[in-house]
Amino acid sequence: MRTSRSRPPSRGRTPRPPAGDAWPLPLTGASAAAQHARGAFAEALRNDAPVLIAADAGLDADAVAQAIHGRSRPGTPFIALDCAGADASAIERDLFGEPQRGDAQRDVDHVSPSAALLRARAGTLYLRHIGDLPAAAQRRLARVVRDREVTAGRRRVAIRARLIAQAPASIGLDVREGHVRADLARRLSHITIAIPSLRERAEDIPELTARIASGLRGAGAPAFTQAALTVLAAPSWTGNLDELRAVLEKIVRSVSNGTVRQEDVLAHLPIDGAFARIPPQVSLREARRQFERDYIAAVLERHRWRMSDAARTLGIERANLYRKTRQLGISRRGGMPAAS
Repeated sequence: MRTSRSRPPSRGRTPRPPAGDAWPLPLTGASAAAQHARGAFAEALRNDAPVLIAADAGLDADAVAQAIHGRSRPGTPFIALDCAGADASAIERDLFGEPQRGDAQRDVDHVSPSAALLRARAGTLYLRHIGDLPAAAQRRLARVVRDREVTAGRRRVAIRARLIAQAPASIGLDVREGHVRADLARRLSHITIAIPSLRERAEDIPELTARIASGLRGAGAPAFTQAALTVLAAPSWTGNLDELRAVLEKIVRSVSNGTVRQEDVLAHLPIDGAFARIPPQVSLREARRQFERDYIAAVLERHRWRMSDAARTLGIERANLYRKTRQLGISRRGGMPAAS
């Protein structure tokens, strides 16, 4: 499966979106992974090749697909089909149309007028969860993507719609295991936009937080202290943007003074991991010490003990991080020692 032919942006330089427009929310951030995704997004705006959006659940791939459509083919139809949302016969009917009388032995590229491939006209056909498309439909679609033509009645008709597909980041494994046809994946991935999960880009949490909060409150969005942003960067956010947005909605609703502090964030984070290990009978001072130790250890583990990256996420100098690990008894062996 080919990935985008675009080169990753050089360090310190980020491709600019069209004037007046912001990048889609899932592509926000200064991390290398986010910058690479924006480079592929910019390439998708420059040509009409098929696009594969590799994104796990909760990363809002739909927003990226809609942005590509709106900026490259404005004013044309945008048709979205969920390949996982219907039974095999239903999704095949949606994609290729209702079988016509006498079509039992039709060619694999034969479609009827109700086919989404034709209804999209010169717009965009967006296929979510492409890996869940039934095998027979994958075979037919692979032919259509290759030829860019279908048989409609007795005529050959050109497919003018742009194809955008979404699949999880593990699509390469799905291809190797035979769940997704290699030729289909290859033809759909002329440009691949890999949206990184939040656990891979803790350094992007502050900018993502600002954009989400602004979307919730507009100009009245509260400001987040550095300590609050540092705590927000700690969880793994397995639900990705959906989970982060849900937590921020609660935080923003609860704040009335225009500033979100560390305690406001802690009050709404899921109670798991480091927070669950602090017994309620300890003093506030000891609880803070245990939290700081658990939190710093978690950030170090997240960054695989790359001290510079961890210090950047924590918002402190690397020398201060070394000092704190010594003071708190944090060691790489086992990640964190038992509480004394």
